[in-house]
Amino acid sequence: MSLLDIKGQERAITMIRKFIGGDAVNSSFLFFGSSGIGKHTAALNLAKALNCTGNGDDPCRSDDVCVSCKKIEKSIHPDVVELTIPVADDASQMETVVRTIEWLGLPLFEGRQKILIIDDASELNIHAQNALLKTLEEPPRWATIVLIASSYTRLLTTVQSRLIRVGFNRLSAEAVIQVLHSVTRLKDEEIESLGLISDGRIRYLSPDDLQEDVRRVIDLLADIKGPASIVRVAERFKAGPYRERFDRIIDITLSFLIDAILAKAGTGMLRNKGLSAPVQSFAGKFDRDALINAALMLEEARSAYELNVSPQMIMEHVLFELIHDEYADS
Repeated sequence: MSLLDIKGQERAITMIRKFIGGDAVNSSFLFFGSSGIGKHTAALNLAKALNCTGNGDDPCRSDDVCVSCKKIEKSIHPDVVELTIPVADDASQMETVVRTIEWLGLPLFEGRQKILIIDDASELNIHAQNALLKTLEEPPRWATIVLIASSYTRLLTTVQSRLIRVGFNRLSAEAVIQVLHSVTRLKDEEIESLGLISDGRIRYLSPDDLQEDVRRVIDLLADIKGPASIVRVAERFKAGPYRERFDRIIDITLSFLIDAILAKAGTGMLRNKGLSAPVQSFAGKFDRDALINAALMLEEARSAYELNVSPQMIMEHVLFELIHDEYADS
């Protein structure tokens, strides 16, 4: 795969193209957008493009067969480093960043360009961000730095000002289905379901993962009967399986709520036809406006989650929207 093969991100790739060419790309980038939409894939393929020895006349294309491309794919290229943030604690995070800056300053080992990829950069603490400032502003002539983040709001403004921002959009259902067809051997109907529930993110490459998380959502929503039950349901998000997969739970819950709204309208056009029975049962408990308000609030909750608001608190607020009018005068 090369940058030109990434599906659904034509605008972002077009912007990246503007900065590729010549002997070096000593720039600092910020790839931002929702998780699971191709930012990390783009960063790796940028590293391949800048170091590929067989990409011919197109600097955006990597051939995937040269020694450099193969090493980058296996994460063993000495001139490409990936940092995954957060690390264990503040002290070790700062130490890791300082060591990485020192590595950037060393001459090239064997490639044409050093690439540093930091994911998720929004988790960098203030000290680590400040340590990066000078390097972000003036990278060595042989270095390219890519910060990856779902949102740049938690990055210092001084850091933001030194970065070329490249926004990545959520993928269309068609783009998700194209990607899934290329990386899985699932049946067409399974891929279609994954494409709908993914909410524009490449999340589920295994039907087992999908079924397990769908089961969790159905069990959660089936338990909602009143205020006390909502508190109990929200408390489940203290547990690892819910907290650690909260992004995925949001996607599935939102898809479920949208189907409940469609069921309430009597359209008979459910997106996830295999969930007709639990959707109909759930839709029968609440009025249409309550379902719409809960869906809207859940969509807005993504940004709250990115700002470290607890999943328990988010779900409590969202689910109370379902019964707000019913209990408003009690």
